[in-house]
Amino acid sequence: MQKILGKIADQARLMGRQVYVVGGAVRDLLLGRLAPDLDLAIDRDALLFGQHLATILPARFIILDEGEEIGRLICQGHLVDIAVFKERSATIAEDLARRDFTVNAMAIPLADWLAPDPSGAIIDPGGGQADLHSHLLRLVYNNALQDDPLRILRGFRLQAHTGFRLDPGFLALAQKQKKLLARPAPERISAELHLIFESARAGVIVQAMAEAGILAQVCPEIMSGFQVEQPASHHLDVFDHNMAALRAMDQIIRRPEKYFPESAPLMAAYLKTGRHQRWLRWAALFHDLGKPHTLAMKEGRITFYQHDQVGAQLFITMAKRLKFANIDMNKVALLISQHMRPFHLCNIMRQGPLSAKACLRLVKNIGDDLEGLFLLAMADSLAGQGEAKPPEMEKELALLFGQVLRQREEHIAPVLAGPPLLTGHDLIKTGLVPGPFFKKILDDLQQAQVAGEVVDRDGARQWLARQKI
Repeated sequence: MQKILGKIADQARLMGRQVYVVGGAVRDLLLGRLAPDLDLAIDRDALLFGQHLATILPARFIILDEGEEIGRLICQGHLVDIAVFKERSATIAEDLARRDFTVNAMAIPLADWLAPDPSGAIIDPGGGQADLHSHLLRLVYNNALQDDPLRILRGFRLQAHTGFRLDPGFLALAQKQKKLLARPAPERISAELHLIFESARAGVIVQAMAEAGILAQVCPEIMSGFQVEQPASHHLDVFDHNMAALRAMDQIIRRPEKYFPESAPLMAAYLKTGRHQRWLRWAALFHDLGKPHTLAMKEGRITFYQHDQVGAQLFITMAKRLKFANIDMNKVALLISQHMRPFHLCNIMRQGPLSAKACLRLVKNIGDDLEGLFLLAMADSLAGQGEAKPPEMEKELALLFGQVLRQREEHIAPVLAGPPLLTGHDLIKTGLVPGPFFKKILDDLQQAQVAGEVVDRDGARQWLARQKI
């Protein structure tokens, strides 16, 4: 990166441009962290400068915002964002005065950044260094949220990733001006939310957002669970249970070995992927989204039949509104739709050893996210501590995961990996007329195969002949 920046500094000098390292990289420098990517501010012609750099480095240059003159240089795996001074400011000091938080409103001339100790060249008109030492997130100016309401979410995102406290003045303004969050593009909102949900502090931060009324502004769907009573297996209403599940998920991600001691390496490997953690936190917060919509009373007992399926569809609707990437939307919805299956299998396991046939449907539906589903079930269980909750539910879930895993590896995976013993064409050859029941026949055959009742095509034909169709 230093060689790349050296070439950029040389070109800036040759072209008579003022270029500064700004934002998070300066903040991270003072925190003793190494920023993998950099933001550069330039006095003029940011896009022309970036395009010129792309030809001499060489590198790729992508225009991110033509009107605001923001572009991204991609070189040897490094990202360098280049932007003209904010609002075409005449000086870097004016640029910094238009930024969001004081800890982000510091700059260092690019030439000085390349020195052994660049900290002595920091330009800090807003007192960012003092706030950094105080671990305080404070707005640069009072109209910062009106100029860009997304800064409301950015404040919580910065808190999630730094652990700093939010200035009371920011919180008061955020609560007062929260409706301005209707202005930013959905993609910008979801990008900030994803960063929060990738943080180890997500549960605490989302709780703070809820208390400030910010969560209800960007994800109003979650509020439908407020004061919705639950059965005696729960001690919280639906809203607070969802919030508790998110906090529990943070704990589980931090120490998966505590909850799945026999499967700790497998869980840790799954959690190494950042997006898996993001999906799990989204799923934890919204896993019971369908409960308020399926609430009913049966013989004096509260029920939420099919709330998992309804909740998954509601989440998809919300995710489309927020312009989630399809993979994020579909993966979270899948986890929500399947989150009750481990508990149903626990009921079966209490009656005796779990069969491959009992596990087949779950394994087929959840695919590569079996670990994620059980992590979600564990968070759900930890968040429900009512007096009627089955004893040692968390230990049962860990035991169940081991049994499902063994059934998948020994009996189910070999069947799913191989060709089907019979197809729809085979059924037609027997004289059957195609219809929806074909799927049930083939699913039943697959169940017989994983149970070891059928092992080859001849056995499959004999099995089929015995069916009452």
